[in-house]
Amino acid sequence: MSSNGVSDYFAKRQQASKEYQTTTQEGITRQEGLPNISQLRIKPTYDTGYYGHDIDMNLVLSGTNTTTLVPSTTTITQVLDDSNIPIDEIPTFITDSNEMELVHAGNDTNFSKTWVTHFDMAAWIYKTTFRFAIGCNVSSYSSGNVKIDTVQITMKHSLGSGLGDKVLFDKIIDPGVANMTSATSQMAIFNVDVNSPVKVDTTQPVTIQIQANISASGTSTETIGLVPLFCYLSPHTPKVWSYSGVTFHAHGALDHADIIFRNQDDQNKLDYSGVPPTGVLQGSEVSGV
Repeated sequence: MSSNGVSDYFAKRQQASKEYQTTTQEGITRQEGLPNISQLRIKPTYDTGYYGHDIDMNLVLSGTNTTTLVPSTTTITQVLDDSNIPIDEIPTFITDSNEMELVHAGNDTNFSKTWVTHFDMAAWIYKTTFRFAIGCNVSSYSSGNVKIDTVQITMKHSLGSGLGDKVLFDKIIDPGVANMTSATSQMAIFNVDVNSPVKVDTTQPVTIQIQANISASGTSTETIGLVPLFCYLSPHTPKVWSYSGVTFHAHGALDHADIIFRNQDDQNKLDYSGVPPTGVLQGSEVSGV
């Protein structure tokens, strides 16, 4: 190709490029055929190799009202999920210890405690798992029936700006334990999954309340409360143990990862593909109870 031919070629390319571009009234250069930038939607995506992160938190308690439970003389019940034994990825260890500690509110008094957690970043919580044990000890017995009656789990999300709390999960569960008719003890192990997505950030703490009630008739003295460290079997042999806690399966939200998504105008353009910014999906099912 001659030098004139080369010049003509690049001149035509430059002219075609100019004809393919226009300038909007806002002074922004764009190519013809692309959507108007004011109508663009932002599509958040995640690396398919990133499966989120499990944030595991202890339901820790301290206090002087404690009673030692002996696994080998305690009736242990796993609360069923639709007649099945629930399983999950939970922290466990093995030991032959024969002691557990029951933290309670005093004799003949129902148990109620509330925990709060503050998140350090914006995130989507896609699954919440409650894992804990409730124990009941009868220290003196004359007559009647005693057992763990009902256990209520309530999780709330602060809306901030004085708007109050939003109830994310509230369930009363009958553990299905048998009556005690002597001075003895029993323990119910709960594993409850909540699969409703929730959006959290640094200004919106989450509270978790656990309430446990005693069913008692006749004459007896009993205590009920949380067992922070518990086992799954009664015999005094090496066995699996875990601790009472809650696990959040979290994915970092894009408004934490990139400052551009912190702009309200850009936030409004986010396409959540069925997961609204308000959090809980309409018709979401809660499983594990």
